[in-house]
Amino acid sequence: MCARRNVAHNRGVKLLRTHFSLANLQVFVAVARLGSFTRAAEHIHLTQSAVSKQVAALEEALGISLFVRAGGVRLTPAGHDFLEKIEPALGQIARAVESLERADEEAAVVSLLAPPAVLQFWLISLMPEFVNAHPEIDLRLSPRLMSNASARLDVDAEIRFGTGAWQGVRARYLFGREMCVVAGPAWLDRHPLRHPADLADLRVFGHSLYPSAWAEWCHAMGAPAMPRDMQAYDHYSVMIEAVMAGLGVGIVPRLLVRKYLASGAVVAPFNEVMLGSSGFYLVLCDHDWGNRHVKTVGDWIHDQAETLSKQWLESVSRTVRYIRS
Repeated sequence: MCARRNVAHNRGVKLLRTHFSLANLQVFVAVARLGSFTRAAEHIHLTQSAVSKQVAALEEALGISLFVRAGGVRLTPAGHDFLEKIEPALGQIARAVESLERADEEAAVVSLLAPPAVLQFWLISLMPEFVNAHPEIDLRLSPRLMSNASARLDVDAEIRFGTGAWQGVRARYLFGREMCVVAGPAWLDRHPLRHPADLADLRVFGHSLYPSAWAEWCHAMGAPAMPRDMQAYDHYSVMIEAVMAGLGVGIVPRLLVRKYLASGAVVAPFNEVMLGSSGFYLVLCDHDWGNRHVKTVGDWIHDQAETLSKQWLESVSRTVRYIRS
């Protein structure tokens, strides 16, 4: 019974095969309502010749005269009947297009969550450049504490820290695996660092979500032993402030301290990049992956991160990679 109903339904579907365009219909309506080819041409910003050709093409396709062209322009009875039937349909099409355009404008607002350190040390400074490149997108940034919780569903995109293995989302690597050891210049005067082994008896700082960072760094750098005095921070921004205050030495994503390295506020004594196991990823829920505005934001952020990463790798004297044993 279901098959018969489907067949009957399919028989009722008829494709409209026409030899005229929507533009032909719109020009016809303009001429009919204004009663003049000249006024219609002025109204829709075409030449009078172009308007005449559009109407003639419609009449030829329909096989009927729509206007009487004698002593002016007036509708034939068939033309009047045709106008009354198609004008409401054209209005519906126009309203549907306007609705889609409004929805597209609303979709131009993109909300992005990111850890405070990423906003503070990287993304906020790039916003003027983004606004100039994409004035059509209203990118709204909000801070979020780094955590292992699932991705938020009430935002368009999120920058998260981890290995990139999260269920139900798509993760695109940005930066953060490129780690380096940093310290304040005054601290280094008191505690010179020439070899990784020099850290064994000193206080070092790490991130609570990346507890293996120091172990990976020691393994990659060939350090004989792990530092014995380790303190974990929940935020890279706080850790970096502690390093600059001379409280200890930290291991951080090189991107987050690039400006401080350039100014000399912090120093990378080994001038290394350790490619570790965790970093920052752009995370999108599957239902947001096809949004073109979100994709534009994601592509732009990814390109910025990739460009900076290449610059760091060219400027360092040693690149080491952690390999899980």
